Amino acid sequence: MHITSVAMDTVKAARGWILAAVGVYCLAAAVAWSLPGHFDFLEAQLESLMEKFVHLSAWEFILRIFVHNLIASYLAMCFVVLFGVVPVSLAIFNGLLLGWFAGWMDQFSWLELVLMLVPHGIFEWPAMFIAFGVGFWRGLGHRSDPVRLSWFERWKRVHCVFLVFVVPLLFVAAVIEGRYHLLEFLS
Repeated sequence: MHITSVAMDTVKAARGWILAAVGVYCLAAAVAWSLPGHFDFLEAQLESLMEKFVHLSAWEFILRIFVHNLIASYLAMCFVVLFGVVPVSLAIFNGLLLGWFAGWMDQFSWLELVLMLVPHGIFEWPAMFIAFGVGFWRGLGHRSDPVRLSWFERWKRVHCVFLVFVVPLLFVAAVIEGRYHLLEFLS
């Protein structure tokens, strides 16, 4: 079977888990947005993350954000210790971070937040949701999946999805996220 068809079949098999990942992420974001004061510890996380990226050139920024997101997505998809605790935890953490950030950035209008997050999010969010959902499918789905696949077969399928969907989406998201650095570089 061709890698693209394996990836498509795997995403189709994991679609319920991908929707569950969207739900977990959105619920966490809603909780953090409505109660930002309870998640002030995320400010230190955000500052730590920003320190890693602030003084980079445009191309270094794009490469670093791309690699950072690749590692996080790969962990969500492939590190399924304890039946999917890692992808669930990453979905919750990322949702909390987005919700807290939206609540914390009250000096920005909704339009400014949308313009800041959506252009790269159009590509990054599907990559994350696919990674989280396929991680759920790999960690939990084997118990309810009517098609019994071995651990190794699921592992191979996850890698097909990673290469066909997640890597390209995250690359485009990193380039778009680096747009401000690129604009500085080109001007």
